[in-house]
Amino acid sequence: MDGRSITAWARRNITERRLAVAMVIAGTPTTLAGVALYVLPGPGFPFLVIGLSLLITGLAMLGAARKGT
Repeated sequence: MDGRSITAWARRNITERRLAVAMVIAGTPTTLAGVALYVLPGPGFPFLVIGLSLLITGLAMLGAARKGT
């Protein structure tokens, strides 16, 4: 596939709501892993920050979406 067909597919199939749900789904386990690594000796802070940013952004996008669309 060339770059145009991937872009066209993404524009047709990836809605803002689907992107927000994917961010929440990815952010939840990343946040939990970051918390576990932060409590245990390990590099948990980067995972915690990335997970929280995905989770909060996804929830904000879902909350800002208009109802009925």
